[in-house]
Amino acid sequence: MRDYQKIQRFLLWVLFISCLLILTKYILFKRSPQYYKNYFSHHYTRQIIKDGWKRANLKPFSTIFLFYRSKRLREEYKYNNIGGNIIGFVPLGILIPALFLSVRSIWKIGLISFCISLSFETTQLLTGLGSFDVDDMILNTAGGIAGYIVYVGLKKLMQRGRQNSLSRSS
Repeated sequence: MRDYQKIQRFLLWVLFISCLLILTKYILFKRSPQYYKNYFSHHYTRQIIKDGWKRANLKPFSTIFLFYRSKRLREEYKYNNIGGNIIGFVPLGILIPALFLSVRSIWKIGLISFCISLSFETTQLLTGLGSFDVDDMILNTAGGIAGYIVYVGLKKLMQRGRQNSLSRSS
């Protein structure tokens, strides 16, 4: 492997890990470190999980339809919630196939995005650091798939660019 390919691969890994850390920050750790220290020291109990199951949305599209129909929620909040769930996973749909040759299919990217989202939602359920919502998993998975479509498009553009530069130099 040439040096620039090693550097490129290293940078892709840095971006991938950074993306996962940013998602973790925005999904799980929205507050200050002091809040979580206090929360886990004094407030976290088994009851949190029971309450989480009561609040969990297990019905597909119910939150999405609620946002769509609600007149009381601000439009900005609706777009940030729905759009943020999609956009946050787009980079994963680009970076995962760039790093792993064996997952270059829309179904594999969809499955990986779903599993990553499921892990975040389950963590929220078990810790009380948010609420489990199947709609978030649907939107996150859609974001990963959208990212993969962007990846495929960029790859085709780069291949055309190489072909054009080779035909000009001939």
